[in-house]
Amino acid sequence: MKFSTEELLKGIQSGDKRLIGKAITLVESKKPEHRVQAEDLLKQIMPFTGKSVRVGITGVPGAGKSTFIENFGLLAISKGKKVAVLAIDPSSAINKGSILGDKTRMEELTKEENAFIRPSPSSGFLGGVANTTFETMLICEAAGYDYILIETVGVGQSEVLVSDITDVFLFLKIIGGGDELQGIKRGIMEMVDLVFINKVEKDNLQ
Repeated sequence: MKFSTEELLKGIQSGDKRLIGKAITLVESKKPEHRVQAEDLLKQIMPFTGKSVRVGITGVPGAGKSTFIENFGLLAISKGKKVAVLAIDPSSAINKGSILGDKTRMEELTKEENAFIRPSPSSGFLGGVANTTFETMLICEAAGYDYILIETVGVGQSEVLVSDITDVFLFLKIIGGGDELQGIKRGIMEMVDLVFINKVEKDNLQ
C-alpha cells in the first residue's frame, strides 16, 4: 500500500511506528518516483527536527555496542524519554546482503513502547553509517524521539563520518586490544568525544 506524503507526515508526528518505518523505507529507496516523494517529505519534516540528542556509538565488532545501547536506552526510557536506535549492519561485498541482526540482541529494549529500533544495511557505504542514516535520523527527530543512538558497523581508524552527524561520538574499546601505538594513531581517536573501556575482565588485564 502506498501512502501519501501527508499520511506519512501525520504518522511520523503521531509516533506511529509502522508509518515511521514506511517513511524510512521511502528515503532508502533508489526508485526515481520514491526519491521525489522522499525529498518532499524531508522538506516538510524539517521544522520539527533538531531537538533530539544525537549519539554516535562505534567500536570494533564485539566491543559490546548493542549491549551498551540496550542498557542506555532502558535507563533513558525509565526516566520518561523516548529512544530511537539506528543500527547499521555491514553488507557483504559478494552478495550485497546484510544480516540485520542487531535488533535480536536488544530483546528488552524492543519490547518498550517508547523505543524504536531500525536496522539498516551499510550497502558498501563507508564512514560507519548507511547512505541515508542522516535522513532516517531526521525522521526520528520529527517523531519526537529524545535520544537517537546510531550504532555503526564497527569502524576502523579512518571511518569517522558518523562524527559529523552526531552531537556526541562515543568509542567503545576493549581492554588489551592493540599495542601502545594504537593510542596515538590518527583517525577515529581524534574524532571521538568519549572513550568507554568495556569488557574489563581478568584475562584482559595482563
